Amino acid sequence: MGFFNDNPVIEFFHRITRKPSTIAMWVFAGLICSSTFYLMFMSSPTIDFNSKNRRKDNK
Repeated sequence: MGFFNDNPVIEFFHRITRKPSTIAMWVFAGLICSSTFYLMFMSSPTIDFNSKNRRKDNK
């Protein structure tokens, strides 16, 4: 029984089961932060070199 007394892992899971809205908040915040990080640092900008030629052809 000593494993369950003052165990931070057990207390963490106990808190999660008591407040499931906290999990939803952290998942939502993690989704926002990870997508922002991806858009800022991981995606490369695209450059369209043919944009001038397309404008001349359309006129």
